[in-house]
Amino acid sequence: MTDKKKIKKKMPNIKMEHVPFLGVLLMFAGFSLYGVLSFNSSLTDHVDDIKASIFIADVGEIDPELYTFEAVQEGEIFVDVSDNHPNAAAIAFFKQMGWVGGYDDGSFKPDQLVNRAESVKLINEVIGFDFTGGVYEDCFADCNDKWFEAYVCSAVEQGWVSGYNNGTFDPGSAVTKAQTLKMVLLAFEVELPESVDEKPYGDVEIDDWFAPYAKIAKDNNVVTGSLLYPDEQMNRASFVQILYNVVLFVE
Repeated sequence: MTDKKKIKKKMPNIKMEHVPFLGVLLMFAGFSLYGVLSFNSSLTDHVDDIKASIFIADVGEIDPELYTFEAVQEGEIFVDVSDNHPNAAAIAFFKQMGWVGGYDDGSFKPDQLVNRAESVKLINEVIGFDFTGGVYEDCFADCNDKWFEAYVCSAVEQGWVSGYNNGTFDPGSAVTKAQTLKMVLLAFEVELPESVDEKPYGDVEIDDWFAPYAKIAKDNNVVTGSLLYPDEQMNRASFVQILYNVVLFVE
């Protein structure tokens, strides 16, 4: 289990007994979209590139008893995400926390693939990484002077992101489920098993590089079912769901 004192953004104290009430809480209304928080001029120079990608606002500490999931209005979280969407609770929670936002037309585009740059940005926001006073640049040639450079380079410094053997990060490629689990669990400093003695999923071998992450996912219901589908490309809804599930179990 992770050392919660190391999680830089204080999370609300969500108890597992509150989870069954998420569906009820989704019936409340009203919430505005959030603007993007920029950390340096290079981010603000590329607002069009990141608009409606992953947004953040500092909402501070919230009493879990006050959660009303105000992101929902008349059963609608976004115009394309209703309260009966399979990932509704996760998306509504992240919207209320200010961790995700929508496009100008009010949509979330839940089926749109998440690329590696976007994934690193959102994880940094959820863990509340403090960029103050840091210089996060020149970590990969294909990230230099891009809006996501600070996010990627900070993740490298934290130790939960690495690039390819050719010195690139490939920021525009869709992130896979196995990659997502690795980044998220390392970012939250979850203690990994020293070894994997049996297959956690039918499609995960014990000597696969992602087997330790898969075991944590299986043991803590981060990914349910008998198969992991490690090479599955993550869309916005499924990526938020995995992050949401990890937030629940680390708290």
